[in-house]
Order: sequence, then C-alpha cells, then structure tokens
Amino acid sequence: MNAIKRWCCSRAPLLVVAVVVISGVSCLVCARPGCLPRAYGLAPAADPDPEKCWSRAQCEGKYAMLLHQFKADKDAEEYGEFKELGHRNKKKYGAQDNLSPGFWVYVQPYWYIWGERTDRAKRAKRSWGTEQIIGEPDVTVGGSNGNAWCPRTTDAAEEWLLLEYETPVKPVAVLIHENSIPGGVVKVTAFKMDGAEVELWKGEDPTSANDVSGVSEIKTKTDFKTNRIKIYIDSKNIPGWHEIDAVGLRDDKEKTHWVVHAVASSTYAGDEPALDRAAEQEERISNLEEEVQTLRKIVQELKKQLEKKEK
Repeated sequence: MNAIKRWCCSRAPLLVVAVVVISGVSCLVCARPGCLPRAYGLAPAADPDPEKCWSRAQCEGKYAMLLHQFKADKDAEEYGEFKELGHRNKKKYGAQDNLSPGFWVYVQPYWYIWGERTDRAKRAKRSWGTEQIIGEPDVTVGGSNGNAWCPRTTDAAEEWLLLEYETPVKPVAVLIHENSIPGGVVKVTAFKMDGAEVELWKGEDPTSANDVSGVSEIKTKTDFKTNRIKIYIDSKNIPGWHEIDAVGLRDDKEKTHWVVHAVASSTYAGDEPALDRAAEQEERISNLEEEVQTLRKIVQELKKQLEKKEK
C-alpha cells in the first residue's frame, strides 16, 4: 500500500487516502484500489523553494557538481515528490537535449543531474585537468603550469568552464586568475537555484591578451543566489594555451568563495576517467527499472483494450 500511495498519491492527505481505501474506490487514473484520484480536485502544491529542493537533491551531500537542472512537474505522477534513479546516460529527455551522463535525482518539480558522487574515492589530480581549478590560486608566477586548467586545443571556437561553489550566495564579483595566455574570457553566466542560466557579463576580458598573466575582476549585480557560474572563452581568437588557475566568487559580504567542483568543455589532461564499476551497475539497474515501467504501461493499456472488447 505504501508503494501505491507513493506512486499516485504522494501529495494526498493521509486522512483522505484512508477514507478512499476503506471505501474501496479505485483511482480514475490508474484503476488501483485505494488510490486517491487526482481528478477529485486536489489543491495544487505550493510553489517550491528552489534552494530547499537543491539541498534535498544533494541527498545529504552524496551528490555534487550539478550538470543539468530542469522542471518536470508532471513526473511527480510517476515518481512522487522524491526519487533517486542512479546513474543514467540519456542525451535527451522530453524537451531537454544534449544532456550529460550523470546521477539523476527528482525533487518535485525538478530533475537534477549530478556529475559526481562524494562518497566514492576521488581521482588523483591530473596536470591541466579540471580538478586543478579547485580551491585557491596555487600558481605563483605567470606562464604555463600543470597546476592550472588548460583546454585540449588552442583553436577551438569556444571553450567553457562550469564551476560549482559550496554555498549559494549573491555574487558581486567574479575573480578569474589567468596564469597563461589571458584575454580570452568573453562571457560569464550564473545559474539560479531553479536552474535558469542568466548572463552576468559579456564583453572584452579585463586582462589583456598582451599581458603575461593577470586576475580579471568582473563586477556583477544580481538579485538572486547562485552556487554555479559558467565562464565562456573565445580561444579561437586568442592563439595559445589559455590557462586558468582559480576562479573566486565574491559575495555581497565581501567574502571570496573558491571552486569545489568543476567540469569543462575540454581539458589538456585528456578524457575524463571511465565510470567506475558501481556507477556502471547503477546505470544498468536504472535502465532495467525504466524498461519495467514501460512494460507496465503497455500491460495496462492492453488490459484496457481487452476490457473495452469484453463490453
């Protein structure tokens, strides 16, 4: 019965559910006895608090590096208010496309796709890998250094860095520590807690391409909290190996926060490590669960067709 209530009545008051169960009324949607019909005019759920949803989707710190977030309120009919699906490799879901492989968590009304599980062993730092941009600056002099991030090529049309910080804040400045071939930053965006990407700044890099290195301070004005920013680099028009050592996020209380997780369009360190065995198993299980759900829907539809023929 608990499974039934989660499947179709996740938001129904328990008292009303009990009355329906006792009366033996079947759901008008799924025909399961004891399931409160949504057609009975339940009041809509209150607007969710995006920051609370994000916090819950982390599963007590189990997941990090949010890759994608999008709204899917109707999925609550299948998954209820909360669902961990494990690792999935779906490039398209509904209207969403170009999705990255990751760990899927549903907190009504949002899907979250996370890039990392914090309860697993961390990979070793690779020279010029995305993990080099984590934390405070550690490259003391200008010039190429394996302790900074570097893209795979010097002539890609556009490179980007997606950076995550531990705490959502209202940023007043972004501090980009460019240690080699600066001048390529052309745009900075931030993600609201509901997943919307908002442009914070666009223009010419404050640090000139003629400089050996520099710290580009980009001042911003926001009326929302964020813990994710994205930096766009026009590497094609700035020849050379553009490297970034660290990116600080200064909040409205003048405190500077540093990156805790990062992903990029590419990295000179090479491809990201393959999925570990546990993640591969999770992906197989989630795919099987999806197939089972599809088969259940087919069976239900066949039952309905048979019932119509019998009548």
